[in-house]
Amino acid sequence: MLDWLSGFLDQVLAFFQFVWDFLSSGIYTFVKDGLVLLTKAAIYSWVQMQLLALEVAYEAAQGVMQDIGLAEAVRQRWGALPAEVVSALNFFGIPQALNIIFSALSTRFALKFVPFIGR
Repeated sequence: MLDWLSGFLDQVLAFFQFVWDFLSSGIYTFVKDGLVLLTKAAIYSWVQMQLLALEVAYEAAQGVMQDIGLAEAVRQRWGALPAEVVSALNFFGIPQALNIIFSALSTRFALKFVPFIGR
């Protein structure tokens, strides 16, 4: 006759047990998962901002190098070298190395003017 009361109290007890389990361990997992998601979003945004700043700095540095005529001056000096020296330097890949070095130095210089990124 009191089976319905026993079943009802079992359901009430199961509900409170679920609430207790959620508050004791479930909320920790919920908050931790939320913080992990926010951290991933922040890291992704930071990487995207770094890439954008690098692209802007590279283009600015290339523009400055063209404006001051650095590339033309290097080409002019390169043309003044004897043919044997130019051949030896080409063999060792010096023109490509100089191109990489000048691009890196100018980009590094331009990155110093980007807020929060250049140091």
